[in-house]
Amino acid sequence: MKLSLAYSKEEELLPILPILDKEIDKGIEIEAIKIKEEEIKFKYTNFDLYYLPLPDLNYIETKILSNGAYVINSLGLDSLKNEVCINSNSTEFYLLKVLMNYRGIPNGRDNCNGSKFTTKEFKISLSDKWKEVCGDLPIVLNVIGSNLPEDVISKVKILIRESASLQEAKGVITPISKELGLKGRKAIDCFFDLCRKKNLCNVNNYVIL
Repeated sequence: MKLSLAYSKEEELLPILPILDKEIDKGIEIEAIKIKEEEIKFKYTNFDLYYLPLPDLNYIETKILSNGAYVINSLGLDSLKNEVCINSNSTEFYLLKVLMNYRGIPNGRDNCNGSKFTTKEFKISLSDKWKEVCGDLPIVLNVIGSNLPEDVISKVKILIRESASLQEAKGVITPISKELGLKGRKAIDCFFDLCRKKNLCNVNNYVIL
C-alpha cells in the first residue's frame, strides 16, 4: 500500500523518517510531498495523510492521528518587529496572538525580514507565557490528519508509532510526538481554550484516533 503525505516543515517528518528511509517495512509505503502550509486546508483532500497546523481545524473536518505530531517544549522569537516570518494560519502565529496580543503582520514568504520563530536561543519567550496558562504541557504545533477508513488508519498508526519509537530512542523527538497521550491531548485543548477566548477559533470537538 502506498500513501501520500503532505507536509510543510522538515521538522514534521522527524517521527516518520525511518518509514521514509525504508528502515521499517510493514507493507505500507509513505510518499512525502512538500506544499505550503497555508495551502493545506485547500488541498488536504488530495492526500491520504497531511500535517496540519491546529488552526486549520477551524475550517476542515478530519480525523487526527495521536501519533507523529510535531511537538516542542520551547518556542520564542529572535526579535519583536511589526512583521513576523510565518504564515497567517500557523499554530505559531496564533500562539503569538493569543499569548502576546500581537498585532503585527504575518509574512510566509522566503524573503521575509521580520521576526523569526525559533526553539532555542530566543530573545522573547512564548513558551514561558504558555506555561503561565497551560502549566507543564508541551506545545503541539502540527498533527497528522487523515480521512482514510479507520481500519487503514489503525495500521498507519502502528507503523508511525514504531517509527517514532526509534526516533525517540535516538533523542530526536519527544515522547509526546510518538503518542499524544493525555498530556498531548490536554495541550491541544489548552490551545483551543485560549484561542476561543480571543474569538479566533470556533473548534469545540475534534476526533483524535
